[in-house]
Amino acid sequence: MSPRVRPRAVVGRVLLVGVLWLFGGGIGLVAGAAFVVYDLVSRPTPRDLLVLAVLLLGLVPLVVLARGLPGVAEVGPGFVEGNPAAHYLAGAGLALLVVGVLREVRAEEPGDAEAETGREAPASRPPALPARPEERR
Repeated sequence: MSPRVRPRAVVGRVLLVGVLWLFGGGIGLVAGAAFVVYDLVSRPTPRDLLVLAVLLLGLVPLVVLARGLPGVAEVGPGFVEGNPAAHYLAGAGLALLVVGVLREVRAEEPGDAEAETGREAPASRPPALPARPEERR
């Protein structure tokens, strides 16, 4: 039996690939398609996406340092054009960050849990902080 395809998920994936294609050209299209395949195969959690985004964004300074820092007169908008690897790493990291945050926020909405599982949402969680000493008795 094939899994049920939700139209909202398909539209979201097509929109993501389209936006990456618009802003990243051919490389954005390839990155978007690769993310959709990764998403369909491994079903990453929002936390996985956020960790991957931080790793990609953390690689940007390393790529810049690997090419060598520019001179003072070269720092400006032209510097970004001269380093496309850092540009595309930053773009992919930001895209994963946005997708991860959106999925995290949607996972916290009580209506989504009921719609996806077909069950009622669990009762409210206990408070995160310990009770005051006078309330513990």
